[in-house]
Amino acid sequence: MVKDNLDKTVAQSQKQNHAAETQSQSHPPEEPAGPEQSPERVKPDSSEPTGRQLDLLLWHKLNLEEEPEDWRQLVTGADADCLPTHLRPFRSQAEYELVKSTYQQLQHSGYYWGPMTMEEAHEILTNALLGTFLIRDSGQPDVFFTLSYQSDDGPTSVRVQLNNLLFNLNGSQRTFPSLFALLTYYSSSSCKLTVPYRKQRPESLKQRCRRAFVCTYGAENISTLPGLSPQVKNYVHSYPHSI
Repeated sequence: MVKDNLDKTVAQSQKQNHAAETQSQSHPPEEPAGPEQSPERVKPDSSEPTGRQLDLLLWHKLNLEEEPEDWRQLVTGADADCLPTHLRPFRSQAEYELVKSTYQQLQHSGYYWGPMTMEEAHEILTNALLGTFLIRDSGQPDVFFTLSYQSDDGPTSVRVQLNNLLFNLNGSQRTFPSLFALLTYYSSSSCKLTVPYRKQRPESLKQRCRRAFVCTYGAENISTLPGLSPQVKNYVHSYPHSI
């Protein structure tokens, strides 16, 4: 059985991107899914839409309790300056809740870099070890997140698609119920991701202990373990992953 690794994923995505380009040249992608050139050789895409030009969701509401109808609210123009990222309109309340949860957990991951261009991400990863990766906001108006990692061919970016409440890498048919399940799979020994590139280097002891705790006991057992304070349980639940 052929394994679904990142090399096959980016190769398939290159074919899809080429086919799409032959149909329309009106919306060039912010980042091809295949291996990229090093940052100094990447030509900036002057036609890339800016945050002001995109339809934006009122992102700070993700931290508030909302009525179901509020997930459709969008902002544009000057109000967009207060938002950390751009978002396409959500297709459903369930999709909104999934992205909300993903975003909140990413904030505690240490390897989510928020708004960042492909060139900036690739510059950060230029001297990183093979397989080092980070998650950032996509520059595409119809994509939430992008995975950037150090490949055999240098820094590479792949769009993370979300369809029918399932995540997948652009060019791959393999889907996952969460972004973190996707990262866990591609971090396996048969694939290409190794370690996340965290903003805080070295990582704090508190964060490392949380990951070790999840690896040892499992996130699903945290609530039932005796002797843990509510504060500790809340801290672990804020990022219940071993990545």
